[in-house]
Amino acid sequence: MPQRAATRHRGGLFAGDNAGPYDEIAPLEPLVILHSMSHPRTMLLFDPDVQPQCWNERMAPGEYAVLYSSNQLASPIPRTNTAVDPFCTVFSALSEAEQHAIQQVTLLPTLRCRIYDHHGLGSQPIREIRGSEHKGESEISSRFRRWCGSILFFGGIGLIVLDWSADFSLSWPATLGARTLPAGLVLLVIELVIVVDARRKSRRAKQSA
Repeated sequence: MPQRAATRHRGGLFAGDNAGPYDEIAPLEPLVILHSMSHPRTMLLFDPDVQPQCWNERMAPGEYAVLYSSNQLASPIPRTNTAVDPFCTVFSALSEAEQHAIQQVTLLPTLRCRIYDHHGLGSQPIREIRGSEHKGESEISSRFRRWCGSILFFGGIGLIVLDWSADFSLSWPATLGARTLPAGLVLLVIELVIVVDARRKSRRAKQSA
């Protein structure tokens, strides 16, 4: 009787068609089967409804995430969340992530894809793949976030206090301050999150070494 190939995958047994429970089967290489059956998954970069909330903390070592410069992709991918919030696609192998990124920027030349491991934004991207028509954007440096954020934030507070001291008779300082203060706060919060995340990843790397 011809042997049928099968292997176990997450607790299940997959055999050839019409294979009975007592048929003799010849096992194949499990790694080959697992690799061919792996599927990418998509997840929000920040999801308040799950724990942990940050995307890279939900990844396992050896997985690679593709982050996009736009939420509009060239070819649709399965998504469990239809929101327009930024998301990423996670693959079990770097070659799969690279192939996906190349396919996306080929079909949508204005797109840019960055590939990260489970350490997330605390480290440099493993690879960046840009479409031929991607214009790029100026990178916001840490110094810019700190200086500009501080100027906007504390300047906004100063303008509001100035108008408050005049019993809001001027009106324009408070109006301007109410606009600049949130922008400065956003820049400072982003810088704080990046610094804290980088330090936490560095401590984890030292502890595991």
